[in-house]
Amino acid sequence: MIKGKDSVFLSDRLPEFLSKIKSDIGNQYDVKFFVFGQNVVESDTADFSDGKTDISSLLSVVNSRYYNRNLGAMILLSDGIYNSGENPLYQVRNLTFPVFTVKFGDTTVNRDLIISKVNHNRYAYKGNQFPVEVLVHAREAAGESTRLVVTSEGEEIFSRNISVSSGNQVFTIPLLIEAKESGLKKYRIVVENISGEISLENNARDIFVEVKEMRQKIAVVANSPHPDLAALKRALEYSNNFEAEMFFVDNFTANIADYSLYVLHQLPSASNQSTRLMDELTRLKIPALFILGSQTDIPRLNRMQAGVSLVGHNNSSNEALPALNRNFPLFIITEQMENLFADLPPLVSPFGNYQISNATYSLAHQKIGQLKTELPLVAFAQTADVRYGFIAGEGIWKWRMHDFAANGNHYTFDDFVVKSVQYLSQQTEKGKFRVFWNNYYAENDPVEFSARLYNDSDQPITGPEVSIIITSEQGKEFNYSFSINDESYHLQIGSLPAGLYSFRAETDPGTGVLVKTGNFVVTSLILEDVNTVADHRLLDAIASETGGISFFQDEIDKISETIRNRDDIKPVVYSKRRYTDLVDFYPLLILLILMMGVEWFLRKYSGSY
Repeated sequence: MIKGKDSVFLSDRLPEFLSKIKSDIGNQYDVKFFVFGQNVVESDTADFSDGKTDISSLLSVVNSRYYNRNLGAMILLSDGIYNSGENPLYQVRNLTFPVFTVKFGDTTVNRDLIISKVNHNRYAYKGNQFPVEVLVHAREAAGESTRLVVTSEGEEIFSRNISVSSGNQVFTIPLLIEAKESGLKKYRIVVENISGEISLENNARDIFVEVKEMRQKIAVVANSPHPDLAALKRALEYSNNFEAEMFFVDNFTANIADYSLYVLHQLPSASNQSTRLMDELTRLKIPALFILGSQTDIPRLNRMQAGVSLVGHNNSSNEALPALNRNFPLFIITEQMENLFADLPPLVSPFGNYQISNATYSLAHQKIGQLKTELPLVAFAQTADVRYGFIAGEGIWKWRMHDFAANGNHYTFDDFVVKSVQYLSQQTEKGKFRVFWNNYYAENDPVEFSARLYNDSDQPITGPEVSIIITSEQGKEFNYSFSINDESYHLQIGSLPAGLYSFRAETDPGTGVLVKTGNFVVTSLILEDVNTVADHRLLDAIASETGGISFFQDEIDKISETIRNRDDIKPVVYSKRRYTDLVDFYPLLILLILMMGVEWFLRKYSGSY
């Protein structure tokens, strides 16, 4: 909102208006203030710094918080532009109170060139070309010419001329970029500005691509057909880092050493112990992700000593919900993953006494009914030279479907599978000092690291201090120290400006300084710059659908009077009746006794008795 013509009003008159409306109707109503952007916060102070605007979230939060309470009305101050969450009109259908909207912003379409979207993959492979698609939106720029330029490390690697022929035109520009060197690479995309543009901030985008040496091949081997298999394969295809192939064990004749990781669905099984496959995986020290189910041969799996064993299994099962372990140290758990795991359907999990090794870490425990247990549902084990993963239940296809039902996409489930496979397929870290981080963080998300330190006996220790220096592209350094979290270290440093960062983490356990280095990207949020044209029709529709009224900002002083004059916005008057024993009300009791005594005396005196 502060990018438009109302910025002066918002900085000068908005605090005055909030104070006035509270003084005008505060005696009759309990007035609460909320600030919304990416999150909804109860506050009367707004700094307009959030990178996203989610109007539907505001409506949902207020409706939930005041459900079945006498909420008279909501006053919504907005420009009608939202770039996160669902269409607010879907939420207003659930509201039982009127919404009065105040329309800010400029509905005039001004001259502007906008890079509205860039489609690209996060990963590419050295020596290959990877596709990029750029969408350029030209508004009120008919007859103008410009140029789209892509640079890498200061060198121009692509350019194309653009001629605008109409007042509102969208150009889709495909291009191929050669991945020459491995590592995390930054590419800057710029559409050169023209005279009279209202904003230049939306003329440029930075994208980051991790160039890898080679793709890893993954074999998904199953005992029999199952809907889990399609969910796993599609999740693995989400990452260009992996090439997944699917087999049924009865027909599996491939060279076992050709694959860097195996996903084994209900294998070994009672009908096929897969002896050759299991023995070769152990001999070649190839990591595997075991998905347990009703067909799994539990005794054969126990003999592999892979870090998780099941004692007392009698071929029965439980429906187990996932209870996320927020102290899981092996990779970063995102907020989206936390939200997803809090509401997932149960898996059908083999029943028994689960036993885990000291080097096994549970991402999620089993929750059976309302009972949270320490039994692993999703776990990862580190043996001497190889890593194993376990999903102790079948039915994860329902998790992927639930992700789509809740969020409209499969990103969070796919990210969970990819992170699990990435951890398992990495070369086993044998060093004493191990650091874990994400390659990508959003500009509004906290940057997090975790670390583990081991002694000569490969036991985790947390005595020595762990520090880190993070360096931006401009050479600015940020110094931090990790905090201790159980047997590991953790660091959350809040959000960082968009850009490419490198880091150097170090510690000294007393035998010399240990160092880990790496890099990561903070991606920018430019959603607020893409659309700057106010949507007053949306605000009118919200008011109309809820029985409210829509005002322009110069009519803002009319709101208090309108609310006071509404017959349907009245305070609720409650009466309260209380009964008290007479013997507990001493003054009245004494008065009654005194009056009775006087009456008795007068009657006695007059000879009535």
